[in-house]
Amino acid sequence: MQYKILMVDDDLKNIKATKTFFEINGLQVDAVSEPDAVFECLKQEEYALILMDYNMPEKMGHELCAKIKEIYPKQQMAMYSCDLSREALKTSYSAGAIDFIEKSSDPDEILKTVFKYCRRYDEVARTVRPSADKSRNAQLLSSLGMVGRSEAMAEVAYQIRKLAAAGDVSVLVYGETGTGKELVAKALHRLSPRSKGPFVAINCAAIQKDLMESILFGHRKGAFTGAISDQEGKFSLAHGGTLFLDEIGDLSFDLQAKLLRVLQEREVEPLGSNRPKKIDVRLICATHKNLDSQVQKGEFREDLMYRIHVTQVMLPSLRDRVEDIEPLISHFTEKMNERYGFQRRFQHRTLEILKQYSWPGNIRELEGVVERHLIHCSENLVRPDDLDLDLYTPQVSESNVTLEQFEVETSKVKMAYILKVVSESPSKAQAARQLGVSPSHLQYLLNQSKASKSYDGLEKSV
Repeated sequence: MQYKILMVDDDLKNIKATKTFFEINGLQVDAVSEPDAVFECLKQEEYALILMDYNMPEKMGHELCAKIKEIYPKQQMAMYSCDLSREALKTSYSAGAIDFIEKSSDPDEILKTVFKYCRRYDEVARTVRPSADKSRNAQLLSSLGMVGRSEAMAEVAYQIRKLAAAGDVSVLVYGETGTGKELVAKALHRLSPRSKGPFVAINCAAIQKDLMESILFGHRKGAFTGAISDQEGKFSLAHGGTLFLDEIGDLSFDLQAKLLRVLQEREVEPLGSNRPKKIDVRLICATHKNLDSQVQKGEFREDLMYRIHVTQVMLPSLRDRVEDIEPLISHFTEKMNERYGFQRRFQHRTLEILKQYSWPGNIRELEGVVERHLIHCSENLVRPDDLDLDLYTPQVSESNVTLEQFEVETSKVKMAYILKVVSESPSKAQAARQLGVSPSHLQYLLNQSKASKSYDGLEKSV
């Protein structure tokens, strides 16, 4: 990765020369000459290191260093000065500086020192933060109200733009649970000629079957017990706009026939009424089920499938778009920080572990994981030790397995790896360091295995 540092110096000539030298050697450098500008930079970016001049007219370097430490206690700072007096060194280290680098030192030695602290930042302090991702994919997805940068999702975005312009064509959105099918439907509506009309969504799997017909088509007062007044159905409410039927595969077989008639005739007949009502609606459906398979089993009408499946959008699972996990975690972190009044982050090492998880619940599961860990983390930082045990599980490539089978197999892989590391390490403490967990956490993991008794002899070495 390319490390980013911040230079704070009132000597503009020195800033220019040093900045150029660092950038030639692969660093990204921001530079300011006024102390107050530092805080504006820190609101926007995270820096591996701040190089700060000691003697500045507006505020001494050690004073600024102490102020930064109050707000950003994890920030690495090094003084960069020609003043090597005892007072300068004492006040700088007391304020929280990690080093005092002499400006007249050999440039290569200065660069070597800077990279040393950058690597330390990468291993210990780097966190997942929002970034102004200017990539084509990220900007394209952002324009649709989505988060990501993967090529797979960029293809989805291009498809959405193309289908949105088609106006009235029916679209079927395929995707596993939690992949964001409703976001796709909203984007299709927002970019379509119907954008000024209503967007109405309904989850077919979340409503009792005996209520579904009334909710879709409406009813008149007295149509059934409890119908105390007229009620408009979702089709009528979506008139002039878009109706989104999520989990269409869960719609009962008899209602499928009625839905087909509505789509063919472009009119609905509320329960208790014999007067059809014309409707002008674009239909977008979504499902995580294989409708072709359901048709073969006699669970879904073939003629309805052809009616709703004029065009389709296939949403990739999160495990197939791993590069989107970082921007998604950043997005959800900002959302939760705002909701709860936090100033919390995920450590970057934690992100690398999360990327290995299979995410059977996709983006919805990821959001829940982010919220849970931000609530329970200590020191405003989610570290690897804070993760739930199942999130340490490596990916399993086999397909067509049940979730229970998946969990059993991945648990075996995880425990086999843990026991291998422990058996090859001279102490359990060293094994814990290699695994990136605390010794107590490692003991908890070993206690989950019947084989843990074989390693009781290591207890004394912790």
